[in-house]
Amino acid sequence: MRSVCLWVALASLSIAGLLPGCAPAAQPLPAEIPVGCVMPVSSTPAQGPNLIKAAQFAVNEINGRGGIGGKKLLLLIEDEGPTAASALYAVQKLVEKQKVQVIIGCTTSEAVMGAGPYLESKGVLLVTPSATSSALSAQSWSGWAFRVCAGDALQGVVVANLIKDRGFKKVATLVQDTVYGRGIEEMAGEYLKGKADVVISLRYDPAKLSYLSELNSLKDKQPDCILHVGLYSDGAVVYEQALKSGLDNIAWIAVDGSYAMPLDKYLEAAKFMEKAVTGTVPRPDIQSTVYKSFALNYQKSYGFDPSVYCDTTYDGINLIAAALQKANAYNGSAIRDALSVVGKDYAGASGSITFDQTGERNAGIYGIWKVEMPGTQYQYVITGPPVSFLKPR
Repeated sequence: MRSVCLWVALASLSIAGLLPGCAPAAQPLPAEIPVGCVMPVSSTPAQGPNLIKAAQFAVNEINGRGGIGGKKLLLLIEDEGPTAASALYAVQKLVEKQKVQVIIGCTTSEAVMGAGPYLESKGVLLVTPSATSSALSAQSWSGWAFRVCAGDALQGVVVANLIKDRGFKKVATLVQDTVYGRGIEEMAGEYLKGKADVVISLRYDPAKLSYLSELNSLKDKQPDCILHVGLYSDGAVVYEQALKSGLDNIAWIAVDGSYAMPLDKYLEAAKFMEKAVTGTVPRPDIQSTVYKSFALNYQKSYGFDPSVYCDTTYDGINLIAAALQKANAYNGSAIRDALSVVGKDYAGASGSITFDQTGERNAGIYGIWKVEMPGTQYQYVITGPPVSFLKPR
C-alpha cells in the first residue's frame, strides 16, 4: 500500500513538472513579448550604440507589421559594460528580474563564454550578432548561444588566403590573449602550414598601456608581414606605438576588430593604418533586397549608414521573431528548437543564414579593407570584390 501511495505521489509531482528533469509547461506568448538586449550603451569596439539602434529598428518594424500574432515585442536593454563579468551581470538581471527567455547580445566572445553556462542552467536562449570565436562551438552549452555573425573559423581562413596570395613567407602574429585573438591566430596558422613560416607568435593583454616590448620583438624578427588580431581600443595603442617604432614599412594584416576604430579620434593610429594595414571584415549581402531595404530605412531613421554588425543584429531580431511565431510559446527551449528550424537558408540582410548543430553560422561574406584619405578625413574603403566562404568541415 505504501508503495502504491508513493507511486501516486511521485506521479503527481512529475505531472506538475516538479521532479528533476521535468521541464515546466511552456508559457503562452504574453501580450507584450520581452526580448532582452545585452549590449554596450557607450561606444565600444563592437559599436554598441549602433547595434542597439539596429535591434530597436528591427523591433519597430516587426511591431509595425502587427507583431507576433498581434502581440508586440518589447526590447529590454541592459548595459553589457566592458568585461565578461559585467555582461554576465546584465544577463542575470534580465533573467532573474525581467524573466526573459531570449536575449539578443552579448557582443564579444569573452562575454558569451562567461554567460554560456548560466544561460544553459536557466534554459534561456542567447542570439549574438558579433561574437565570432569558433571556440564557442566546442562548449557543452553552445546550443544555447546562436551566432548570427560568421565565425573566426571562416575569417581565419580568409586572412590566411590573403597572406598567401600576397606572397608573404615570413609571418609574425600579434594577437589578443583572448578566445577571439587565439581563435583567428590558430585557424590562420593551420592554413598557412607549408605556405609560410610563422617566425614569432606573441599574445598580449588588451588592457596594457604599452606594447613597445612586443613591437621590438617583432622588429627583430624582420617578418614580411604581421598578423594583428585585436579590438580598436588596444589596436589604437598598438598602431600609434608601431608608427613611432618605425614598423610602418612592414605589411600588417588586421581583422574586423580594428575596422570599428573611429579614425577621427585616433589620428596617429589612422596614419599608421593608411601606410601599413590591410584587413578583413564581415560584409552584408549588399546586393540583396533585404539589405538594401534595411540600409535605406536605417539611414532614414538615424541619419547615418549602418555600421559593422548592424546587419547581423537586425537579422538576429528577425530570426528571434520568426522562432517565437513558430514556437508560439514563451519558453527558451521551445524558442531554441524553433530557431534551429527557421535558421536554415534564412534570407537575411547579412546574407543567407544556416546554423549548424552548435548554433554557429556555416557561411559568411568578407570584404578586404584599407584606410585612405581621399579628402580631408581618413576613412575605411573596401577594396576588390567580396569573398564568400563556407565553414571548413
